[in-house]
Amino acid sequence: MKNSNLLKLSLAISLLGLFTLLLILEYSEIPFYEIEEIEESQIETRVKVQGSIASIKETPGLYILKIKDQTGIITAIVFKEKIIDIQKNSEVEVEGIIQKYQEEIEIIIDKITILK
Repeated sequence: MKNSNLLKLSLAISLLGLFTLLLILEYSEIPFYEIEEIEESQIETRVKVQGSIASIKETPGLYILKIKDQTGIITAIVFKEKIIDIQKNSEVEVEGIIQKYQEEIEIIIDKITILK
């Protein structure tokens, strides 16, 4: 096989592999959790939570939210560039990564959606 054909074949296979990985990532479902189900063993895990905003604290670069559902309350951090117009008692769905900060479990929000 000529070098140019081999190069084209390897490039095509690489692009196909990348496209397949992107599809898997796009369609993989993030599991919903109730707040009481979130625990320390899940640190660095991506989760989805629904609840209402119990409180909002603004700092220079981010908002610190307290999100509650029927099972508990959790701190959630959202950076200002990702924020939409939220208010206390708004029903939201958040996706993010579980982290531990100062002995408290919290969610670093990647995506926030206002439900009502």
